[in-house]
Amino acid sequence: MINSELYLYIIWNKSICKKDIILKDIESKFIIRNIYEIKWNKKEFTNNLKRFYGSTLPNTKQKIEQTGTGPFLLILFSDPHPQLEKKFLDHVNEVDVNLNVYNTKMIYRKWIGIDFGLHGSISKKETNHDLILLLGKKLEDLECELPKIWDGNIEKIESDLIGNNGWKNMQQFFDVLNVTLNYVVLRNFEDLPDKSLHHDIDILTNDVKTMSQIINEPESSIGKAPILIDNKKILLDFRYQEGHHYDETWSKDILKRRILYKNSFYIPSKEDHFYTLLSHAIMQKHIRDDYKQVLSKIALELDVGRDIDSIFSNFTNAKNFLKMYMIKNEYHMATIDREILYKIRHTELVRLAKTSIFIGKRYGIRFLLLKIKEKIQIIKNSK
Repeated sequence: MINSELYLYIIWNKSICKKDIILKDIESKFIIRNIYEIKWNKKEFTNNLKRFYGSTLPNTKQKIEQTGTGPFLLILFSDPHPQLEKKFLDHVNEVDVNLNVYNTKMIYRKWIGIDFGLHGSISKKETNHDLILLLGKKLEDLECELPKIWDGNIEKIESDLIGNNGWKNMQQFFDVLNVTLNYVVLRNFEDLPDKSLHHDIDILTNDVKTMSQIINEPESSIGKAPILIDNKKILLDFRYQEGHHYDETWSKDILKRRILYKNSFYIPSKEDHFYTLLSHAIMQKHIRDDYKQVLSKIALELDVGRDIDSIFSNFTNAKNFLKMYMIKNEYHMATIDREILYKIRHTELVRLAKTSIFIGKRYGIRFLLLKIKEKIQIIKNSK
């Protein structure tokens, strides 16, 4: 019986010479479902690679030297006897890693002689991420289309990553966000994804770098950028801590408590929606009438106060009401000092330290030390 959770390997162009021995071994261990030869536009290859790997790609130039820029093979397969082990990717995400796929991937990399000459998805989450970007299809949809066993023909595709020239519709955009990063649409989401009554969408995410890459914007534009959806320009406001005036602890909690809305995209929990909307209104120095209606409705559902309308009618009362909530949950209002502290804690040095810890836990200390040694040698050679 075919396991419904697909996995994939990518044999990059520079490693194609090893495809026969790798395919033979895959067939002996797994069930190959289909194979594609994908060709990206060479002018867009760097951009595609950045969008595919997101913030996990530390050195694009080095990666391209390992992959080449020519056509590559995408191999989809099922594992009839998966060996799953739970792993935490971060403080929010826990996934079932297939050790069979992971161990085999490391063997193939040794055969190739280049550590990252082959890419492999080792969990359902990673497979979903890769498929939506490479083929523009969700895992569950593609599963229905795939043959039970590969027929021996390699299907050729000449196309860049999805969203390279804009998005077909809002749902396509959200389908990609759902599998690439943690986010919530903060407010004015009631009519999405079918239509938007506003010219901008406010998004909270803990990975603004990956978001900027997904929407094809340079990192210098992090925070606000326009995107094309159905040939219409919509402004995205996507920030983390200081951008939306929530401290880091509250931002993490909002993302941790997020809920899937209309089975389509993520929004804050009802409580977070209420207090973030109130916070936004207070930061704007005015509680708009449409915000009052939404806040009053949610307040009744949450039962947060008896005379909530009178609180919203008085700006000072509303401000104190929010302050009490912040104190109770040990959240802090954004200040210049806290913004500076946030930026210090998220410098490149801190990012490298976190990456090193992640690699050490995932691949082992010996592998980490080897990578550090190789990095030092590259720096020496470049001088």
